[in-house]
Amino acid sequence: MIIDIIIIISITILISRTIIFSLGSYIERNKKIEFYGYNEYPKVTVVVPARNEEDNIENCITSISGCNYPIENFEIIAVNDRSTDKTGEILAELSRKIKNLKVVTIDEAHLHINLKGKPGALQSGIDEANGEIILMTDADCKVGPNWIKKISSCYKNKHIGFVASFTNIEGKGLFNRIQAIEWIYMHTLACAGIGLGQPLGCFGNNISVRKSDFDEIGGFEKIRFSVTEDLALITEFHKQGKGIIYLVDEEADIDTLPCRTAGEYIKQHHRWAVGGMELGWKAFAFVLSSISLWIGLIISIVIGNYFLAALFPVIRIIGDYIVVLPSIIRLKKHELIPWIIPSVIFFITLEIFVPFLLFKKTIKWKDQSFRRVKK
Repeated sequence: MIIDIIIIISITILISRTIIFSLGSYIERNKKIEFYGYNEYPKVTVVVPARNEEDNIENCITSISGCNYPIENFEIIAVNDRSTDKTGEILAELSRKIKNLKVVTIDEAHLHINLKGKPGALQSGIDEANGEIILMTDADCKVGPNWIKKISSCYKNKHIGFVASFTNIEGKGLFNRIQAIEWIYMHTLACAGIGLGQPLGCFGNNISVRKSDFDEIGGFEKIRFSVTEDLALITEFHKQGKGIIYLVDEEADIDTLPCRTAGEYIKQHHRWAVGGMELGWKAFAFVLSSISLWIGLIISIVIGNYFLAALFPVIRIIGDYIVVLPSIIRLKKHELIPWIIPSVIFFITLEIFVPFLLFKKTIKWKDQSFRRVKK
């Protein structure tokens, strides 16, 4: 009897997971947004933190400067964050060619506990910004020609203070395709959270804020330090009652590079796992929805019911397929559809190992080490 109840609960949780995330993302994808008109161009600043990005920074800045947006209405601020390679030299050369590019150089690490690492670099750039809207991306990203226009247009509604959008992973091959599906999947979950009024995160390489709202909450200096500064920022905007949009639009998405090695991939997921713990009960609920598969699967095998044992992963695979497919279609990434099921199987396997990453308290990011700050 108890085993039957556990199996029923596990199946219910798996199905509920699909329903909740599908509903939330549907609500957010179909949210009515009042965009600025064709000839309306609010002042915009694009902030790009860069630490040892000599291989990527030129492509990033060039893509931003090539956006279809009046040059007199937007500026680019690149923050050279204590780089020891040629990032500074490349930025200096670019600033001579690109009139609306400004370079801010950080020589020493911030002493303020909340401004360590990337938050400090972003804050340094935003402090120099003249735009009423601040767009943020990373040095290893490239944006499309309509990126600035599409993102900034969302701010016609004065109640909107924060806009997040999707990031695509470049490259072909199995490992890169899996990462591409994973990023769209994670974005979709985050999008669903906003649709349901419960922020679950975002990706800091494609977010923007209204500067007056950012200043009102005190910037990163007033936000408790996190290795996932994007999650901390969107959470604070939500707490302060600022309007948030998670935009699912091919003109608003950007491209970034995949992890090249398994080591890079593990470090990335270690940072995500540690940062995700700050979601509290929402992190617990998400983990519970993941392990319900394994609880049901193991019990089914123990009692010798192999039909049920096969049913559990099938429910999860179909459920995640249903969740991620609409985003892939909306972003017109149809070439990724055949890769959804292999990727979901990989994610299910990966979930077994992710909890063990939490035992390591030191997080590596951009040749810097951080330790999780306890509340």
